[in-house]
Formats: sequence, C-alpha cells, structure tokens
Amino acid sequence: MDDLAELPGASLVDEFLVFLAVVQERSELTILAYRADLRRLLGNLAATNTDVLAARHLDIENFLTAYRLATSARSAARAASAIRGFYGYLISTDYLLQDPTEGIRLHTMIPSLPKALSIPETEMLLDSVKSEDSLGSRDRAMLEVLYASGMRISELITLDLEDLREDSFWLTVSGKGSKERLVPVPPIAADHLTRYLAQGRRELIGVRHDERAVFVNRRGVRLTRQGAWYALKHRARAVGLGDKFSPHTLRHTCATHLVEAGADLRVVQELLGHSSIATTEIYTKVSVAHLTKVYKTFHPRAGK
Repeated sequence: MDDLAELPGASLVDEFLVFLAVVQERSELTILAYRADLRRLLGNLAATNTDVLAARHLDIENFLTAYRLATSARSAARAASAIRGFYGYLISTDYLLQDPTEGIRLHTMIPSLPKALSIPETEMLLDSVKSEDSLGSRDRAMLEVLYASGMRISELITLDLEDLREDSFWLTVSGKGSKERLVPVPPIAADHLTRYLAQGRRELIGVRHDERAVFVNRRGVRLTRQGAWYALKHRARAVGLGDKFSPHTLRHTCATHLVEAGADLRVVQELLGHSSIATTEIYTKVSVAHLTKVYKTFHPRAGK
C-alpha cells in the first residue's frame, strides 16, 4: 500500500497533486517532490494528533524550521512552496477559511546562489571531451549544446530529430508545462552537434532507423535523464570538476556568463524558459558576487 495513503489528510493531498498535474500542468518531477514534502508534513501532524484542516500557523512554522535543520535551505524552500500551495488550494476549494501559512517568513531558507563554472573551467571541461568515438562525440555535443543554450538536461534528452531546424542554428525545446521555446545553437555547438548526428549517432542506433531521439545510449535508444547525468558527471570528474558539477551546472553557467557579459535579463529569461523574471534575477546576484570577488582580489585597496 502507498505510504501516503495511510496518513490522515492523504486524500486532500491527492486532490492537490491532481490539480497541479491537470490544471497547472506542473512537471512530474515537481509533483513528486511536492508529494514527498507533503507526506512528511502529514506524518508530522499525525504524530501530534493534529488534523490537516486544524493545523495552526505555529504547527507549520515549527515543521518548516525542523525541516530546514534536517535537510538543506533549498529543500526547505521547496517544502514551504509545496505547503503554501497546498493550503492555498484548500482555501480556494472551500475546505478552509483561514490559511495557516499566512505570514510565515522564510528569509533564512532562500536557496543558495546557483553554482556556475568559470570560463576557464568551462573551456577545460568542453575541450577535454574528444569526438574520436561515438560516445565522445555524443557527450561533447551534449555539453556544447547545454552550455550554449542553457536548456535543462530533461529538455535535452527529450529532443527529437524533428526539433532541429535545418534552415538555421535553432532548436525547438519543450520546457516545463509543455511550453515550447526556440533556443539558439551557435556555430561551435552546431558543428559538434552536426558531427555527432552524421557519425556518432548513426553508429549508436545501428539498425534502429526508426529512433527519433537526438541523443541515444549504447543500445541506440533514447538516453535517460539518469544516463545523461552519469555520462556528463563522469566527464566532469575526469578533469577534477566532479564536486562542482550537477545536472543544472551548465544551465547556471550559461546564464551567469551571459549576465556578467551584460546580456538583457529579458533575453536570458526567454532563453532559459523562466515564467517569471524574478527567477532570472537571481543571476544578477551571482554576477554581483563574482564582481565582489574580482574586486577584492585585484583592487590595490580592497583589502585595506
């Protein structure tokens, strides 16, 4: 039996998750994460014999504080978002009249700034992957496209041949909520992608001529998110960047380098597929952090 179903209030959580999936078209990964967070909340409330609909402001605040201590700032911020959304749904559907999350401030739970590679580190990673075999060609193309476009790995592995535009260096990407956007593939990345498609991919798919995925595994079928992550993490470890590399590293790196170079935030927002400019603005904080570091390092009076 599903462990969530055993908890009081589980049916309300199920309703909320269906609402997220069907009405708001939230991604499967978001729904799974919210489900885990809300299951933890239900377990906490059940342990104190507190009904979900009778939870007070203090109950939620104590739970989030404990969650922050037990996990990370990023996880706690996501849990807060899940709980606020859940109780907002209960208010909108007349299950509740008063929102117990109202007024809860989690300024100490703001996720840390995205970690980006420096330009030398990025170039070292890209140049370390040689296109001498089919997997090397594939991995170099993936790294180049991720850094050039800022797309998510989940978006990269869902690319089909039909998403490639033959008339220009652009890709059609299906992002969160199935929203499509065009992302550029500049000449260097396009060159590696073209080489991979012409030779590396053909070697990998073998007789699977009906396979439409752009990036495939050793068996010639669509590469999974885990498979792509493992392959790229392996490449990062080989040059000593394993600790700095995560599924989103090149996305953050692309955005950070663009902002540091003076790119318009609206352009970066469109490139990354952010629904809100507020999400994109975090990269201005990354840029300021970089500026501060450079200033302190090189200005003759910065340390006095």
